[in-house]
Amino acid sequence: MDNDTDLRFALQVAGAELADTPPPADSPLGRLRTFAVANPGTVLEAGHVRQALAGTLPTTPTLRP
Repeated sequence: MDNDTDLRFALQVAGAELADTPPPADSPLGRLRTFAVANPGTVLEAGHVRQALAGTLPTTPTLRP
């Protein structure tokens, strides 16, 4: 069994699936990905995830001191 098949089986057991396409841009994961691209070098933390879930994570580069 190859690793991809093992992973797909494990995810299926957990009630999830491995996506073959990027997440929608307006989904929490899509917002996190857009934020990460706009802010290279930024370490994503729990606060970023909370903002992405709430829909308040900025998708443009943030100003850094």
